[in-house]
This record gives sequence, structure tokens and C-alpha cells, in this order.
Amino acid sequence: MPDLSNQESTEVNARERRADHLREARRSLIVNAARDVFAKEGLDGASMRSIARASGCTTGAIYPYFHGKEELYYAVLQEALKELQLAVTDTIENCSLIEEQAGAGVLAFFDFYNERPDDLSLGLYVFGGLKRVGLGRDLDGVLNQQVGGVIDLIEDRACAGGRPPEWTAGAIAHCMGLLVMGHTGRLSHWEYEGRYLLEQFLHR
Repeated sequence: MPDLSNQESTEVNARERRADHLREARRSLIVNAARDVFAKEGLDGASMRSIARASGCTTGAIYPYFHGKEELYYAVLQEALKELQLAVTDTIENCSLIEEQAGAGVLAFFDFYNERPDDLSLGLYVFGGLKRVGLGRDLDGVLNQQVGGVIDLIEDRACAGGRPPEWTAGAIAHCMGLLVMGHTGRLSHWEYEGRYLLEQFLHR
């Protein structure tokens, strides 16, 4: 005689997995739509209504996942930072020479944002102008920890390769400056690519 309790338990687990998968798919759809809206309109210009319209749902369907556009912006940045962490980690792990790992990590950092200018703009809150802005202490704190984790990884490899403590700060500052200048057309005066200039700095 079949064990009905086990069969029912299996069916319940299957339904729960399908429901979880559906929730995650809806959440991803909303986050991806929000990324497109934020890239066009910025944090201040975007609204929950415009995000709902872009994701093909109602605003009421978004609120079970996110309480406001700040939480959505946070989710967009968090996804990008996870991918940045993977890109930098993979590059460092595939670099066999210890003294070159930190530089490889910085170049991976540069390449990630150079190939994804929208993520660079969103991460720097460029649409808010050159002023200090954020999403609130709690959300900013988590994002800063994620960025710090990437930088700490590079700094650890820099120390292992014999670089002085200030090297990582200079390298990341140089990297970000070149990214901003490159994407705003400010490097055209010298006719050099940002990556080339960064490589020259790293090889000093």
C-alpha cells in the first residue's frame, strides 16, 4: 500500500519549489525593469509607476517584494556588485604570479564598469549630479560592505605582492577617475584609451 503521507509531502514540496521559482522570476523581472528605468531617469526621476509599467505589472504587484524605489535601486546595485566580485575574484584566481594579481584585479574592476556604463552611472549616482547622495544609512552600509569586500580582495593581493598600503587606494582612485573621464569624453583630448593609461599607472 503506497505511503500517502510521503506522497502528499512530496507534492507539497514540489508546489513550494514552483512557487519559490515563480516569486524569484517575478522579482528578477522587476529588478531588470527597474535597472532600465533608473538608467534612463535616475533615482530621482524614476517612480514606482514607471517601473511597474516597464515590468508589465501593477505597482501593487511590486510592493510585496520592494517597499519603494530606494529598495529597488539597492537591489539593482547589489546585483551589479555581486557580478563585480565574481569578475575580480575569477581574474585574480587565474593570475599565477602573486606580484601581478592585484594589478589584474584592478584591471578587472575597470573592465567590468567600462563595459557596463549604466552600472557605473548608477553606482556613482551620476544622475543626481556631483553631490554626496545615498539610499539611507542601512542600505548604503550594506553596499559599502560589498564594495569594500572587492577592494579588500585587491588590497590583500597587493600586500602579498609587496605593494605599499597606499597602492590600492591610488589604483582604485585612478581607475574610477579614468572610467568617469572615458565615459564623459574627457580623454579624447589625449587620444589615449583609459585602460592603457591605467596599465601605465599599474606598471610603475
